[in-house]
Amino acid sequence: MFAAFSPRGPIYDQHRRQAVPVGIGPVDPLAQAVISYPFPQRFAGGDAGFIDLKRRSFVYDDALAVVWLAASGDLARAQGLCFALRALQLPDGAWGFSFAAQDDGFYNAGYVRAGTVAWVVYAFARYQQASGDRQFVDTLERGLLWLQGQTDARGLVRAGRGRWIDGDTFDPDFDAHFSATEHQIDIWFAYAAAGQADPDLAARLQLPAASAKLLAALDAHLWLDGSERYAQGIDADARDDTSALDAAGTWAALLDLARAKPARAKAALAWVQRHHAVQVGGWQGLRPYMPDPPATWFVEGSLALALGWWRLGEQQTARQAFAPAIQLACAGEVPLVYAPDWNVDFPLSPAAAPTLWFLLTGSELHGGKALVWTERAH
Repeated sequence: MFAAFSPRGPIYDQHRRQAVPVGIGPVDPLAQAVISYPFPQRFAGGDAGFIDLKRRSFVYDDALAVVWLAASGDLARAQGLCFALRALQLPDGAWGFSFAAQDDGFYNAGYVRAGTVAWVVYAFARYQQASGDRQFVDTLERGLLWLQGQTDARGLVRAGRGRWIDGDTFDPDFDAHFSATEHQIDIWFAYAAAGQADPDLAARLQLPAASAKLLAALDAHLWLDGSERYAQGIDADARDDTSALDAAGTWAALLDLARAKPARAKAALAWVQRHHAVQVGGWQGLRPYMPDPPATWFVEGSLALALGWWRLGEQQTARQAFAPAIQLACAGEVPLVYAPDWNVDFPLSPAAAPTLWFLLTGSELHGGKALVWTERAH
């Protein structure tokens, strides 16, 4: 899943249907990238254009890989990914969404989401803490400053900018001013990890106060008392009560456990097990949204369910939740597929993200070593 980061040609993005140049920083000769969909043609039935992703790297996947590699001791490869991420940081401190690792220089720099930025910040913090290597501290700080600059008066962080209108047309002017619950979870852990890795930086940027305000805003604006879960997000005062798997229960439960709210975490996990359960081709899993489509198993988003139950001390329930992913790995080989059938944004294709979450989850359940989102509120 790893390759040298060596774009062939000038770096560019797409605005509307036109290529526009993008400036990036110097690329270290040791820079590496994750190939997010390394075998896009392993299973028939996908869209004809899906093969175009065969050398694409999604920035979130690179960040997640840094977390795994740094925690498991492969600091050289983690550093290689950090070299690429440093080069790809935008002038305002954010990161785009995906890039061609070994192709024509495409970098979707105009598609910026706070969740992706938070995961990169988290990755740099975890790498710095594991290695003692401080060469990326300026990159870390600029990412934190971007997140803080996106924060509204309530303490919630706005999503970002840019959107794909269809597969051929990108709108760089779109203001994603809503606040997604999933992003707030990512950001809280990013702030917490930065505080552990670099207490002086955290104090200077007042990260503890920002974290506390973010949690208060989550409780005030996004927690649904009647449903015992979180809403998907909020745009101004218009809350989206859709149940999104990670925001409603799986990732949200890990946040509530981190801040000593086990009853709320348990309720959220029970919610998604009741309402997101789905069977696809004999596979039992959790669907990404309820009631919205697709009705498929969101493998990546489901894996944190096992971590949540494990951290609640319900080890048998956790192993039962993890068992379908083990069966999927045995049946379909690794990397794990993103979903067990073809859907828009949820492809039947071996993918980095579910594989990395599988490794992180398996390490905790079967190796006794927690590697991700281990930070705790003080």
